Amino acid sequence: MSVLSDRRLLDQLFARWGPVVHARDALSSGLPRGLLVRAVDRADLIRLGKAAFARTVDWDAASERERFRFRTLAFGLCLRGDAHLTGAGAALLLDVPLVDDPTGTPIAIRPGNAHTGHDRSPYGRVRHGYLPLTCRTERHRVPVVSPAFCVVDIARHLGPRDGLVAADAVLHSGVDREAVTRIAENMLAYPGIQSVAWVAEHADRRVESPLESLCRYAFLAADRRPPLSNVWIGAGSRWFRVDHLLPDEGVVLEGDGAVKYRDRPDADMIVRDEKERERLIRALGYGVVRYTWADAIGSPGLLLHRVGEARRLRRDAPVPTGWRLDPPWADSVQPDSGGRQAAPASAADPPDEFLRG
Repeated sequence: MSVLSDRRLLDQLFARWGPVVHARDALSSGLPRGLLVRAVDRADLIRLGKAAFARTVDWDAASERERFRFRTLAFGLCLRGDAHLTGAGAALLLDVPLVDDPTGTPIAIRPGNAHTGHDRSPYGRVRHGYLPLTCRTERHRVPVVSPAFCVVDIARHLGPRDGLVAADAVLHSGVDREAVTRIAENMLAYPGIQSVAWVAEHADRRVESPLESLCRYAFLAADRRPPLSNVWIGAGSRWFRVDHLLPDEGVVLEGDGAVKYRDRPDADMIVRDEKERERLIRALGYGVVRYTWADAIGSPGLLLHRVGEARRLRRDAPVPTGWRLDPPWADSVQPDSGGRQAAPASAADPPDEFLRG
């Protein structure tokens, strides 16, 4: 079979199964196993597992995080029995945010005695431990732990900072806090479980980004009460949703994510609107502190210092009280024709008369 024919078949194979395929995918598609062998020999494919492959061009173009995701998919496709992917690899498949790029090899867990030795291969590692049926699911054709279990594993192995980022996101997606605590209650003798208890206590479902989680962690790590997240502030007939508010100090904190401005044709308009928004918020008597990812990760002490400065600059001015946690239009929801109250609009889709920050 010619090279062009092989590559055309590979196009069809990856279009059907995704960026990582297993040898059984080729067989189920009616393709000979030799197709994959020839493609590896020609360097069209790269072997990422015992029988799992990715396109070389996709691998070369991928970031370190995306490469780890490819290797996780490959390891998951080759798992047998009741093992499920966990840790950083599971987070990537479950869309749970990670602070740093993963390192090492993908990890899976199989229910059993935690003192049983690991099963190792060049492509990943399988450990044994507590894994109830309710914590087993599937994503992208591979077995993976539940989001709540993923939070527990990240907090145990990567610490409270990374655990808080993961927990905030998982709670925001709709998972109950109790789902995390129930898992932890059955793992009291496991190393790192204290971090899980701390994370479960301090996680906040109102947080909407890892940057916001890192800001909260700066306060918590300094044993200070964290700010409220995603609060609505009224300015006359207009309302703005700010990332954080310290209500007793009258200080607003706003995270500046690089994605907000990167390669956007309307970046100038965004900056202009932000400046006007900040001017109106300051006119209400609030202090405003802006922070970046570098501040939250590398200089949390400086971030807290800026908050102190903003508080002092307010001097003895009264603390503003024109804020609320719920969307400002929640009070104006009208009953439907049957007399039932209609579901409130989401914060993501405010009516035209409101301005969301």
